[in-house]
Amino acid sequence: MAHLNLRNQRKNHAAETITWNSIRKDILADPEAKAEYDHLTPEFEFARTVIRLRETIGLTQREFAQKVGMKQSQLARIESGKQTPMLKTLAKLATAGYEVEINFSSY
Repeated sequence: MAHLNLRNQRKNHAAETITWNSIRKDILADPEAKAEYDHLTPEFEFARTVIRLRETIGLTQREFAQKVGMKQSQLARIESGKQTPMLKTLAKLATAGYEVEINFSSY
């Protein structure tokens, strides 16, 4: 868990620790921010899935990218959630010993 320590410049004041969870809670209290967060959730879940896939087989980004035939920078963008891969990129990722499965379901 990430922590941010803010120290008061005056003497004899203890450091206050602010957690990422408390910052996120404050930000998501705004309905617009919450709607955008919810909208992006599937992209970030996909990014976490790619990271888990790569880590499960014990490869660095560079090694994994080379194995599946893409540049490390593209893999980094996918893993950060900054790039949503196209179907042909999903097929490349699957060459690491997986298969692509896409499901549509109702809410």
